[in-house]
Amino acid sequence: MTTLNFVRTAAAPVAFCAAVLFSIFATAPAQAANADPAAEKWVDDISQRAIKIISDKSAGRQAREAQFSTLLNESADMPRIAAFCLGQFLRTPTADQKDEYLKLFNNFVVKVYVTRLSDYHDEKLTITGSQLKGDTQVLVQSQINFTNGREPVKVTWWLLKKDSGYKLFDVNVVGVWLAQEQRSAFTSVINNHNGDFTALLEHLKGQIADAEQGKLPPTAATTSGSSVQ
Repeated sequence: MTTLNFVRTAAAPVAFCAAVLFSIFATAPAQAANADPAAEKWVDDISQRAIKIISDKSAGRQAREAQFSTLLNESADMPRIAAFCLGQFLRTPTADQKDEYLKLFNNFVVKVYVTRLSDYHDEKLTITGSQLKGDTQVLVQSQINFTNGREPVKVTWWLLKKDSGYKLFDVNVVGVWLAQEQRSAFTSVINNHNGDFTALLEHLKGQIADAEQGKLPPTAATTSGSSVQ
């Protein structure tokens, strides 16, 4: 059984998927003194892999979801992200409920964001810089440029240095930290059902079923005036 660990640092599953698709032809500018070129390259590489998976229409949806799930679990610390999204209810679920939640959470992220990102094309993400945050964290700044003339959108990737590499913890799209937003949504569901953790499990099942039919939950980043949608 996977143990859920509380993470104080913002983390983001959702996020990963929302921004990762857009790095089709990323480029890197001159580096600042406290920049991390390796982290910038990591963001570019992960993005290239994601767009290859999403854009492969010759593969069935199930195959693309399986590949995207593999990439997601390699690149993002999903157990920590899932734990973060429970907020004050981290210790509420039973051991069995924790196991079910982790499985549903991963499935939720994959289903929703493979669906959400499948229609994107011809966007260009440019790496605009990076900033080391202590010895273990890096912020990578980027900008999505649209081919239809829309205003560019800034995206910031929050990475954690881990095992001689990086793990994604959160993504800020149009000013919204997406893991923070997801945590607010999850804790609201539990609060609205008097602390019943089963309500969150049923909520996730419903969101997964909706995604399979092409119905997607709104986010602040996708409903704001400067949305990437």
